Formats: sequence, C-alpha cells, structure tokens
Amino acid sequence: MIFLHYRISEITEEQRNLDRIIRDVEGGEKIYTCIQCGSCSATCPGNESNRYSHRQFWRLLQMGRSDEIFGSENEWNCTTCGLCESRCPRGIPLTRIILRLREAYTCKNGVPENQSNIASAMEKRNINGDDQKNRSLWFSNMGEGKSEVEAALKKDKAKVIYYTGCVSALFPQAYKIPQSLSFMLIKAGIDLGFLGEGEWCCGYPLLGSGAGEDSLREYAEHTYAELVKKGAETVVMSCPTCLYVFREVYTKYVPGFNYIEILHYSQYLLRLAQEGRLKFKHGDETVTYHDPCDLGRKGEKIFDEPRQLISLTGARIKEMRFNKNESKCCGGGGNIEMQNASLAENISAGRASEAVATGASAIVTTCQQCKRSLQKGTRSIRARIKVYDLAEFLAERLEG
Repeated sequence: MIFLHYRISEITEEQRNLDRIIRDVEGGEKIYTCIQCGSCSATCPGNESNRYSHRQFWRLLQMGRSDEIFGSENEWNCTTCGLCESRCPRGIPLTRIILRLREAYTCKNGVPENQSNIASAMEKRNINGDDQKNRSLWFSNMGEGKSEVEAALKKDKAKVIYYTGCVSALFPQAYKIPQSLSFMLIKAGIDLGFLGEGEWCCGYPLLGSGAGEDSLREYAEHTYAELVKKGAETVVMSCPTCLYVFREVYTKYVPGFNYIEILHYSQYLLRLAQEGRLKFKHGDETVTYHDPCDLGRKGEKIFDEPRQLISLTGARIKEMRFNKNESKCCGGGGNIEMQNASLAENISAGRASEAVATGASAIVTTCQQCKRSLQKGTRSIRARIKVYDLAEFLAERLEG
C-alpha cells in the first residue's frame, strides 16, 4: 500500500471539497481507515462493470482525486444494497457515501441523462409521473373483497393505513400484491384505510438520483399530515424501501413519525396469525425465500417473520446459499435499472440462478421490486420457477 503524506500547503481546494463531502456523511471520515482488504470488491455484484474496483475507488477518494471519482460512474453502478458495508471490517458507511457522492455529482455536473426523468415524474408525486387518481386503479379487477376495499378507500378515518407504494399501486403486474394484502386485512376484521390520492411516493427515487436527503423533507411533512388527518395509529407497508425511508429519513424531519407504529406487512400479518385472526391451509411444497436488502440487511433486519408465515402454510423452505444478512441483491435497487439496465439484468439473472439451484418450485419474496426483478431474472435464464410476493402466496392459501 502506498501512503501519501501532504504538507498542508500542498492540499488542493479540490481535495478539501471532496473531504468535506465525505465528512457530510455520519461516520464518513472512516473512509480514511480503509485497509484495502478488497471485501467490498469481492462482494459487489456489479464490481466487474465499474471502471475501478471498489477498493481502487475508495483509494481515489482517500487521495481526493475528484476528476477520477466523478468521471468513473462507479457511484451510479451501485444498487445501494449495503452488502459491501455489512462486510467492511472498518464499519465504513459505504452506501451513504455513495449516495452523497451522487448528490455531489449532480451539483457539479447536473443530473445524469438516465436519471433525469425521475425529477419530472416526481412532480406528479409518483415514480411513473401518472395522475394521482390512478393510485386506486389496482383494485378495479379485484374479486372477493373489492367492495370492502372501495369502502375503505372512501374512509375519512381509519386506525390502520395501508401505504401501498408506487410499484404496487401503479404497475399492473404488481396489482395482485395490494389486492392480496387488502383481502387478508379485511378478512381479519381490521379497521383499514388508505391515503388514496393523498399518498405520495416515499421519495427514495429522488435520493437515488442524487437529489439529497433534504429533497425528502416535503414528502415527510405531507405524508405525516395525511396520516394525522386519517387518525392513523399503525401504517402497514408492502414496500421495504418505503419502510426504510420512513424509519431512516422521515424521522429526521418529522419526529411525529416516531409515535406512529410503522410496520412491514410481514410483521403485521404474523401478529394477526398469532392472534388467531388469520389461518392458512397446509400444503406440500418446497419454496425458497429471497430477503430484500431494504427489509433485511440494510433496513429493519426482518428475516424471521416472512419465514414463519411461509411455515404456517406447511411449505418447506430451502435456503439459497446467500440468505438473510448475506442475501444477494435482486438487481432492482438504487435506480440502477435506469442507469445501467444490462447490469441490473445480469444481477437479477445471477440471483435467479441461485434460487433455481435450491430445487424449489417457487421463489417467495416480500418486495414488489424484488418480485419484478426476479421475474425478469427467471425469464432471462429460461427457468421454470414461479415468483411470488409473500402476500400473494399467503392469500392463495387463506382459510375461510
């Protein structure tokens, strides 16, 4: 390893600026303790697509080489899955440094062309740029429970709010997720409500495009006001990224979020099942479970609840080689599909291959984006294996 020693007079303004960017991140100064072990390079599913290996990139950052850093696109070829960070022996907050570098890049060079559509779409307060009225289209072809959902959408007050998220609400291939979850909550007798047109995107796509955390303040304030208006005591989510943003970002801007129970649906459904309000038919099948990064390793460490729910159906779980805290990314995070679609496809294909190797008949996950990515992955490797969101899997096996 080469150690560089500078006299104070030799440090350039460019190096000072890059140092300030690093230190903007809580714990960012730890980057100077990087021992070049290469764990991050060996870990990252997109490492081979980068101009520099991860450890080369961090060394350039230590040296203050701004031109190489911002000319590499390394920071954009990242799914923000957090696996490198979890394996870093120095505990360096690598994911947050990447997001801060994206923000610095956009301040210096403007938003990359592949990310530019996000800002315009988010003017409509959702990732698609759709009319907000379309947020309720997902229940239009619903079977049993449709009238109850329609009534819940019109409620002025409700103790439990289902925050659907953009993908579940606006992508037709994901409609079955909110349909299934709503159906089970209604069957359990929950006082259920929705924000409807008042539901905005959580804002993570802006964060991923380099807009910075402050761009989410408006989203936090609006969403909190809508929840208070509804009288919400509990918010249930099917999107792990939304959950991550509520817990890790919104609480910084609106302390009131600390006094509302915010749960992923796997936590809430397990509670209802343990109370005897939901029961499932038993079958004889073998499935594998994919841990979403934002729900598990990077977020709330929710590993057991989904597996316990799967077990309640009698299904056997055959784990993939990399699971729980070591789970590999599906390829759908960090806005990477917009930036580098081929890399996203390669990552999803790799994870799908892992699932197929278990011999399971189906992949179950708890994230609508993971489901989309894994479906693409199974198609690309021409694998005959079904991909479920857990809500769909459970609703199909619900008793009564």
